[in-house]
Amino acid sequence: MKKASLVWSCCAALVLSACPGPDDDKPGNPNPTHPVPTTITVKGKVLGESLQAVSKASILIPGNGRQPVAVDGSGAFSISGVTPPYDVIVADKERRVATVFKGLTLETLTVPLVLDLDAEQPDPEHRATVEGTVTGEQPSSSITTTSLLFASTGGDASGSVEPSGTYSLNVDWNGATSVSGTIYALQSESSNPLSLPTRYLAFGQRDNVTVSKDATLPAQDIALSPVTNSRLAGNYIVPEGYALSVSTLSLAIKPGSEFGLGLAFAPSGAFDYAVPQIPQTTFSILAAASPRDAQGADNEAQTILFKRGLTAGTTNVSVEFQVPARPAQPADAAKDVTRTTGFSWSPFAGGVHALTLQEDKSENQTPYTVTIYTSGTQATLPDLSAFGMDLPANTEFTWQIQGVGPAASLDAMIGLVEQGNPLEQGTGDLAVSTSETRTFTTAATP
Repeated sequence: MKKASLVWSCCAALVLSACPGPDDDKPGNPNPTHPVPTTITVKGKVLGESLQAVSKASILIPGNGRQPVAVDGSGAFSISGVTPPYDVIVADKERRVATVFKGLTLETLTVPLVLDLDAEQPDPEHRATVEGTVTGEQPSSSITTTSLLFASTGGDASGSVEPSGTYSLNVDWNGATSVSGTIYALQSESSNPLSLPTRYLAFGQRDNVTVSKDATLPAQDIALSPVTNSRLAGNYIVPEGYALSVSTLSLAIKPGSEFGLGLAFAPSGAFDYAVPQIPQTTFSILAAASPRDAQGADNEAQTILFKRGLTAGTTNVSVEFQVPARPAQPADAAKDVTRTTGFSWSPFAGGVHALTLQEDKSENQTPYTVTIYTSGTQATLPDLSAFGMDLPANTEFTWQIQGVGPAASLDAMIGLVEQGNPLEQGTGDLAVSTSETRTFTTAATP
């Protein structure tokens, strides 16, 4: 299961900073027992998936008669007179996409307008090749594999060593025309190529490897040293009515840089994995569970857990899934839905929610899509008429609810992504649930 198979929602990132307004305690307050609410000036920038400026978006913080503000050519904006807590709506009329964040209070924050883990990554700007020889392998009669990982701030590249002991590893990255990193090599054996390793043989690394655009860097040899084998054992605990569908085991060199050790398809409740003992490394398990009675993969609810920071030798690991957020109202295939129709769902304990509604059929244009982030369990469709995005009439939509945690509020959820994609760069556990899909049709006058 790829990490990229986990969708969180729409399309961009919004970096905000807020400056406090007048001090309520200063002399001149006409009624000290009922102080005038402190206002702030919210400044920020709208960024796209690859941290590129979004120059065509508009932003609105509802209240006080405010109207949407168009961002400038660098994606920046400024809105004054805002009283926390406040909502933020960002919309792109041409793409017919809007995202709402409800109840923000932080003065400085990074907001993921759309964090789509399924989105295709842009083509890398640069490529180089690293070549060398890996020595110190320990031959075995079982299936033996020596895997490589080039880890750098520009991204990771993985590959494998030829039976001859030589390797040629392509490294792709964005940004500067050269990048430095470390090449890691891990040798393991398994009973068949589709199973997790049964034993680890050797490990090695080569530091300070600098590659340059369109260049081949030769003679980057790596000497392997034997590793001690250990165990990682515990139990998968899934919600009632769910079954574990797949799990992956990875060796974490550092946040964002991991060796994928293998898949465990439809594993049982208990697990006992062989792992290598390598200093200053940990292990992570990314697992998914789905309803036992799911009717088709396209309409399947799912709950996912990314458990990090596991150490070799731990035998009481508890991989416990959150009960997913599930739709409540309106009923599936509801008719005559308007902006006042209430949408509700069961809570994702310890997390926040993302309600996504998308036009099911649209000809010659992108589907009308709205995503609402909230810590609550109910919402109505936002009024987007100020953006020129009235809700389409007599139109069929799909909707589903996702849960994200741990996060006790929208402010806390923002903290999960301040350093980038939480699946790639995070250091703590992360739980995500996606509900089954329901449909509704809007009224003639929505």
